[in-house]
Amino acid sequence: MLLIGIVLTFLCLRASTRAIRRGVSWWPSNIRSGKVHVHHMVIGLPAMFVIGVVEFTVQLKAPWVEILALCFGGAAATVFDEFALILHLRDVYWEREGRQSVVAVFLGTSFTAFMVIGLMPLGLSGPLSGTAIVRLVAIAALVLNLACVATAFLKDRFWMGWVGLFIPVFAVLAAFRLGRPWSVWARWRYLRRPAKMLRAQEHALKFDRRWGRLQSRLADFVAGAPSEVVELPLILAHDGVAFGDEDVLALDVENEGVASI
Repeated sequence: MLLIGIVLTFLCLRASTRAIRRGVSWWPSNIRSGKVHVHHMVIGLPAMFVIGVVEFTVQLKAPWVEILALCFGGAAATVFDEFALILHLRDVYWEREGRQSVVAVFLGTSFTAFMVIGLMPLGLSGPLSGTAIVRLVAIAALVLNLACVATAFLKDRFWMGWVGLFIPVFAVLAAFRLGRPWSVWARWRYLRRPAKMLRAQEHALKFDRRWGRLQSRLADFVAGAPSEVVELPLILAHDGVAFGDEDVLALDVENEGVASI
C-alpha cells in the first residue's frame, strides 16, 4: 500500500501540475495564501509527521495500518515531487534542475519496490547466522559491496550504484567502468592522465548520443518537459572538462540561466 500511495500520488500530482501549466480552464489553479504559492510539499510534510506519530504510538491493526501506509506513501510523494525545490531553496519545478525531483521519486519508489519483493540493501536478507567464518565472509561481502556502491556514486553512475545496493553485481560493474568526465572520481584520478580523461569523454558522448535523448523523452513523458531552452552549438567546458563541438549549451529562456546538457 505504501508503494501504491507513492506512485498514484506522484502521477496525480504531475497530471494536476501539467494541467495548471497548460492553463486548462476547468482545472483548479495553484493553492495560494495571499500572494504566497502553497506548494504541495507543505501539506505532505506535516501529514508524514502525523501519520508517523500515529503509527508508532497507536500500533493500529488491519485494515487501518494499510490505510496509514497508503496515506504515508501519498504524503511522501508530495515531498519527493518537490525535492528539487527543497534542495535549491527556490521554485525550480519546471526548470532543468527540477529533474532532480524525478530522480528522488525514482529512488524512493525503487527502494520501496525492492523491499516489497524481499530485496534488502547491500544484499542482506536476514540476520547473519552460522559459524564465525561464514559471518566474516558475509560481513566482508557487505563491506566490499558498499565500497563498490560508493565508487559508482563517485564516478557519477548513480543508477547502477543505487540498484547495486540491492543487486550487488550492478555495483561491481559500475565500479570497474570509467567514471563520467565531470565526476568527482575523474577530478581525482583523470586530470593528470589525459589519455584516460579523453576515453572518459568519448564514452560519455557515446552514451549520451545513444541514451541521453531517450532518458530526456521518458522524463518529459512522466513529469512534463522543463522550461523551453535554446540550444546553441558552442564548445562547452563542464567544470573544467572540455567537450567537443557536438555538445550544446542550453540557455533557459525564462530564467536567463545557463545549464549544460
